[in-house]
Amino acid sequence: MPSLPKWINDTVENILSSKFKECTVTDIESVTVDLRRIRFSADLQEVEFEPAYAIGIRINDRDYRNYSPFNFNRSMGTFDILFHMHDIAAAGGNFINRLTIGDSLKILMPRGKRFFEPNAPIHFSIGDETSLGSSLSIKEAIQEPGQQFICLHELNDSSALEALNLYGYHIPKNSSMDIIETLTDFLMEEKQAVDHNEVIFYLTGNGDTMSLIRRFLKAKGVSSQCIRSQAYWIEGKKGL
Repeated sequence: MPSLPKWINDTVENILSSKFKECTVTDIESVTVDLRRIRFSADLQEVEFEPAYAIGIRINDRDYRNYSPFNFNRSMGTFDILFHMHDIAAAGGNFINRLTIGDSLKILMPRGKRFFEPNAPIHFSIGDETSLGSSLSIKEAIQEPGQQFICLHELNDSSALEALNLYGYHIPKNSSMDIIETLTDFLMEEKQAVDHNEVIFYLTGNGDTMSLIRRFLKAKGVSSQCIRSQAYWIEGKKGL
């Protein structure tokens, strides 16, 4: 989200007050050195949610940051967010690092474009550490017997996948060729399913990496309708 003057953000919160919920921090867990899971509670009875929707947290007077909730439980009134604490000196990291159990804050409730295809036989989520929440929400949404979930993440610390029960492909950071090689093997193994448009690829995280993967998949014959994408960040670009 773009950086805006304080008075505009204040006005938005007042005019669109129904889009915000007062949320309370109820649990904090360090998943790895760089990943923190925080559980929030709120009245979620009337809140719509789909996998890969984003919530907005106002981290200071001028800025919001988007995050992907998972474990979204409307009846219990709780949801979880994974925060990548790569730099606690940055505005977002500093704000999240200061949250403690019992803190309350207004959160812009989940919204976004429709991303998840519930009837797909195979769901393949691809991204980095910022994509873990989306992968978890997609995995949780798969209910039908016979449906498969696969994930591929660029991570410095692959132990996060085990801690989150997200077993899948792991690629070291900044290894584009490794991603291409892994996808090449997958496309060969699942050629029949890919040819019959039975695999939905969900691309999230680094916008530049997503563009590379999207071009590669299309060049390999994957239908555009089977590729869903949502950039979470681009190097050097603020407020995406």
